[in-house]
Amino acid sequence: MLAPMPVRALVGAARRTRLRDLVQLQAVVDPLFDQNCYVLRRRDTDRCLVVDPGLQAVAALRLIEDAGLACDRILVSHGHPDHVVGIPAVKAAHRCVAAMHPADRALLGPAGLLPGFPAPPEPAVIDEDLAPGQVIAWQGLEIAVIHTPGHTPGSVCFLVGADLLTGDTLMRHAVGRTDLPGGSLETLLTSIRDRLLPLTPETVVHPGHGSTTSIAEETRANPFLLARR
Repeated sequence: MLAPMPVRALVGAARRTRLRDLVQLQAVVDPLFDQNCYVLRRRDTDRCLVVDPGLQAVAALRLIEDAGLACDRILVSHGHPDHVVGIPAVKAAHRCVAAMHPADRALLGPAGLLPGFPAPPEPAVIDEDLAPGQVIAWQGLEIAVIHTPGHTPGSVCFLVGADLLTGDTLMRHAVGRTDLPGGSLETLLTSIRDRLLPLTPETVVHPGHGSTTSIAEETRANPFLLARR
């Protein structure tokens, strides 16, 4: 069983409401794999973070440029190529670092190739390791790193106030596939049950694929979680 989340990662409801007013989260969708890259900014600054840049990295960079922003860091939910292939382009444009859980570094090579995915022109390079329970301080915000293995060994989610970026761990009425190397359905469902479902029901879930949902909605209607119960 996974250890409980650090108390520090669970922010009070009132504080989360205030954070929602400061945070702007924009999704840029890769039309080939329906993969979401997120641009996270604090509204009263010209800085941003990029989460999971994939094949749509050029479009994400155009959004950043049009808004007059500069990217400080790339955060990666897991090491599959549809979430990391755009890292070199974002790095080249903004000279920023990329951070990911170290358990997924092996997926940046041939072991992480996906069926039907085009070979990347250059490898993604990770500069920093993310640690379970880590809280990233950025522009006066706190971003909690929640380790949720199962889709991959190093899958993580990012909690920013009332917004949760879940990568391929939890999606609307679905969960990430577990038939790829390092995947485990039992581990994935345990991660969701022990790490994500205890969050405030109103927490908005921004998945790596598909539309937004909430912890309340997935607790009520996600067929994978209902079958487990």
